[in-house]
Amino acid sequence: MWQVKATRAFWETVRPFKEKYPEREYLAIIKTIREAILELQEKGHVEDTGWSEHVLERQPFADGNHFEFHIHDDDVLVVYFKRERRHVIRMVGVFDHQSLPGY
Repeated sequence: MWQVKATRAFWETVRPFKEKYPEREYLAIIKTIREAILELQEKGHVEDTGWSEHVLERQPFADGNHFEFHIHDDDVLVVYFKRERRHVIRMVGVFDHQSLPGY
């Protein structure tokens, strides 16, 4: 079992998607993120609620501990930081390809 931390700052990164998508899609994005957090708690990685999970390789995330997976329409990217030894995951942010820092 993993401890997953999703702070208010993390959830604030989802807000720009409210204007980008219709309300129904925005609510579906939030629901999928919540389901992904539950999956991360259980497995320590995402395989059912998202796709294309991988380690980020560019700054500021190029430390081998930041991961990204895609949800919704391939342009909703969820970033998290994983500490294997402690079984702790910190949710970092939700971005699209244009707003992802370093990309």
